[in-house]
Amino acid sequence: MTTSLTGNSDVPLETLRLARRQRALGSIFGEHFVQTFASPFLVIEDHVIESPVAIRFYKKDFSYLSKQLYLEYQYRSWKGYDAELLAHYSELVTNKLAKIRTLIGNTAQRLQLLLDQQGHQADLTLWPGSHRCDVPIIAAHARSYLDMLRLLDRVYLLAGTANLLGVIDSSQRAQAEYLCKKAVRAFRSILQTEVAKLYREAQRVVQEQHAGGQADPGMTELVRAQGREIAAFAASADDDETEVADVSSRGPSEDPLPPPTRIQTALPSPALGRLPTQTDGTLAPRAVQEAGPGNVALASQ
Repeated sequence: MTTSLTGNSDVPLETLRLARRQRALGSIFGEHFVQTFASPFLVIEDHVIESPVAIRFYKKDFSYLSKQLYLEYQYRSWKGYDAELLAHYSELVTNKLAKIRTLIGNTAQRLQLLLDQQGHQADLTLWPGSHRCDVPIIAAHARSYLDMLRLLDRVYLLAGTANLLGVIDSSQRAQAEYLCKKAVRAFRSILQTEVAKLYREAQRVVQEQHAGGQADPGMTELVRAQGREIAAFAASADDDETEVADVSSRGPSEDPLPPPTRIQTALPSPALGRLPTQTDGTLAPRAVQEAGPGNVALASQ
């Protein structure tokens, strides 16, 4: 089968698709990564992210987080690497992603219910711009993270719509958005802590190889590269942590959305209780208090 999309009808469609996937891999992870990567990957074509916050998370974090999530699989092939540490890492990441996804999903559901109760449509508003891209997936958890950003997009759209229609006020909108945004940041913070543990274990394995005179240059370079990426990412996260501190200092606030009693007739189940908040109404980077059915507890382990 051929195509004329590039002006050359002799180029097979499959060849063009392969080239497109390779470009997607290189655009996110760099050409050096493409040259050294030796694992299957998939590409989500024409993926659209709309809210500026979700776009920023994607552009700033997705590449780094994907690489770190992939390393869990790569380290499993290393002789002498602590298998229990990898099992703990995989379980923790899976649980945190699921819990944060539940938190953001519940917030979106509550906003949807508030709009439905007053007879409003949820798709009345549009973003002035969006980000369309081909997203390479090199780790299963990376796809889960992308889905989390999709839900974050939904929260921002629903919160903006509800505010413009007078269903919630500006303060409630800001607090609901911030609660979910901070949950995504919390995952990044937790992952960074766990990745540091994997890095130290990888260092130990490489050091033992050097001590025994059997160092693997590829493994040594991988550990060095991971160390550089961890340091660079930690430095880039400083601005976000400053913003978190600034918003958290605003003082205590109530649950950002109207209490469940206002929408009880619209609830299909008790899964949408009060959003879990602290005394200041925000989600801590390390923990979310579990306050009732449907709420999630995000605690560092």
